This record gives sequence, C-alpha cells and structure tokens, in this order.
Amino acid sequence: MKLDKIGQTSELKSIKEMLNGFLGKDVNISIRSGTRLKGRLESVSTYELVITVSHKPVVVLKHAIDYVELAE
Repeated sequence: MKLDKIGQTSELKSIKEMLNGFLGKDVNISIRSGTRLKGRLESVSTYELVITVSHKPVVVLKHAIDYVELAE
C-alpha cells in the first residue's frame, strides 16, 4: 500500500472524490442494520454524510454505511 505525503492511500482519495462527485445528487445508502435511505447528498465530512430525506436533514455516520450509490 503506497501512502502519499499526508499518509492517505490512493484508494481513500478516490472514495473521497467519488463522494464529492455525488454532492447535490440523489443517492441510495445502505446501512449495516439493513436500513436503506434514499435522499439528496448535501455534505461529506471526515466521519459523516448529510443527506436530505423527505425535506429533513439526516446525518449518517460513515462507519455505519455498507454502500452508497447514485439513485436512478
């Protein structure tokens, strides 16, 4: 595994870039408990995503996420 100057792998960078590309778009998020959320991705931070579901903001902790995909 190759690290860059600030200690991040290229894989982590590509995940961050992908999530930033999803900003403002409708996404489906699968939570480890089996719950699925569908909403607009509003923000991405180090430990959480904020999506709007039914006009309400929802904070989803990244460690609880199985996957994120663009909604069709």
